Amino acid sequence: MKILSELIKKIAPNFSIHQLSKGHEVPVLLPYYHLVSDKEHPFHYNYNFPSTKRFRKDLDYLLDHFDPISLEELHSGMNLRNTFHLTFDDGLRECYEIVAPILKEKGVSATFFINPAFVDNHDLFHRYKAAVLNRFFAKKGVKTELKKTYADLLSLDQIAEDIGLKWEEYLDEEKPYMSMEQLKQMDEDGFTIGAHSWDHPEFWLLDEERQLEEVKESMEWLVANFNPKIKAFAFPFTDFGVSDSVFDAIHRKRLCDITFGTAGIKTEKLPTHFQRLQMEQVGSKNAGQLLKTEYLSFQIKRLLDQHVAKRD
Repeated sequence: MKILSELIKKIAPNFSIHQLSKGHEVPVLLPYYHLVSDKEHPFHYNYNFPSTKRFRKDLDYLLDHFDPISLEELHSGMNLRNTFHLTFDDGLRECYEIVAPILKEKGVSATFFINPAFVDNHDLFHRYKAAVLNRFFAKKGVKTELKKTYADLLSLDQIAEDIGLKWEEYLDEEKPYMSMEQLKQMDEDGFTIGAHSWDHPEFWLLDEERQLEEVKESMEWLVANFNPKIKAFAFPFTDFGVSDSVFDAIHRKRLCDITFGTAGIKTEKLPTHFQRLQMEQVGSKNAGQLLKTEYLSFQIKRLLDQHVAKRD
């Protein structure tokens, strides 16, 4: 499989993006990021995030080949051929300080998926805690690769306590997340706010009842604070491990109008569930290279009948 992936990456540049993205079965393009920054950032342990220059180039490429649409248009059932909707996860403050101004300048709509537990910097996502600890040890000349799950929160907090790192002080000084005031301004500026679970657990570690609670609690917060026209939820990490019965319950309880996974360019069997493509991939030089590779991979998988997203 790795050999095939390398081969696809090698030959993809020989095609135009128009050739690779055509076909009635090709799903709408839904690229997503977490942050954009020109500064040294501990979260580079989590994502190969772009600089502002790279992000602008990515946007220019997208705008040259696709038409931007809003979340409402995505949900409306309109013809989605050659369109894209941009999304950002986790609610990091760079979205307000760097991303939003660039998007407004270029006239691009976007949705920002938020974890209520972290708004106003009340707490820190467990993978970000691991990244901060990795950077701390790296500065001491100790190489670590902490990649803890939601189940390991206590051990991360214990490590922080052992080295004298207080999360409350870190959050107060660094303020990695957007504030409620900033989110309200984003909403007023025409961007869409969505939910991303309460505190970003790996859903495959949760039973169905807890999965539904994460969706319900975060969506209730979203409605109470923003009352969006379209109630959107993006599963944290991935929708892998989320059963059809959970999706049925989400639909039956009318918790969401539209939901998202992260399987890349894949066809979906559920009409109001869509797969997004992460743009922060290691080894990707630019948006054109990444998109051509992903579209060629989709076309090959379509021929092999392996182009539909699976969750088990």
